Amino acid sequence: MIQEKAKVLKAIRDYFDKTGAIEVITNILQEYPNLDSNIYPLKVKAADQTGLEKEFFLHTSPEFAMKKLVSRYKKDIYQITKVFRNFEGSKKHRIEFTMLEWYRLNSNLDDLMDDTQNIFMETAISLYKKPVVYFNGKTFDFRKVEKISVNEAFHKFTNTYPDDYNSMLSFLRAKENLKKDIDYKEAFFRIYAFYVEPNLGKENLTFIYDYPPEFAALAKVEKGRGKRFEAYVDGIELVNGYYELTDTKELERVLTQDAKEKYKETGEVFQIDYEFIDSMKNIPDFSGASLGIERLFMILLNKQDIKEVLDFELFR
Repeated sequence: MIQEKAKVLKAIRDYFDKTGAIEVITNILQEYPNLDSNIYPLKVKAADQTGLEKEFFLHTSPEFAMKKLVSRYKKDIYQITKVFRNFEGSKKHRIEFTMLEWYRLNSNLDDLMDDTQNIFMETAISLYKKPVVYFNGKTFDFRKVEKISVNEAFHKFTNTYPDDYNSMLSFLRAKENLKKDIDYKEAFFRIYAFYVEPNLGKENLTFIYDYPPEFAALAKVEKGRGKRFEAYVDGIELVNGYYELTDTKELERVLTQDAKEKYKETGEVFQIDYEFIDSMKNIPDFSGASLGIERLFMILLNKQDIKEVLDFELFR
């Protein structure tokens, strides 16, 4: 297995080298945490040679640091690194895992979807001499992809629309015997996670795109839709891609709101990285994506549990 995983990593690096992207390494220790309310960073304390102690966070992704490099050097870049997220653990999640993250200047979501498809094809070829894998009893040919909007997926699998809050509540009442109303975000998440997501990518590598603006994260919002996508194989999410938000005022608003939600949830005050916000003043349009390497190993090697592709397990 270590030989197979090494082939996959080499195929990823070879692909980005062919496209002109530069591999970078950024710090795992960060001064500022991820403010996403669904992600919990790990804290560490470290002291320098004088004994001065500071609190840091193990990065949950290299996003901010890599975006600063894109702003500084105006180059396409990629990185394969370990990332850390507290309170994770399932057949698809681990506290420590490996992430591929990449950014391209003057590119859009279609370009990143092409990258994603190419990565899947190249890594499959590195193992099997063809862009085809066998996973969970099914054959997936990565030359074939499906693209579906969030609107289309909600209607196809639940006969609701993500803009119709009342229809989502009615659906959940019927499916889950919901006794009381829940807010819009929770209703969306529950339908997406339990009734849409498991149906994605059942036959082909599938991209779902154009999210409600409430779920745009740090993506641009155009024509009322968050310009981001996720990629799935057999109901497993592998890639998140974004047409990156560069408006500094909007970035500050989004991150300020995230910090407030983080405080409500944890009682902790988390600081905003204003250096990151300022770096977006000096950057052309660009897009970025991240891919979970262990999940990719699972698909390529036909494993049902992420622990089957790990060399070491923290929680036994």
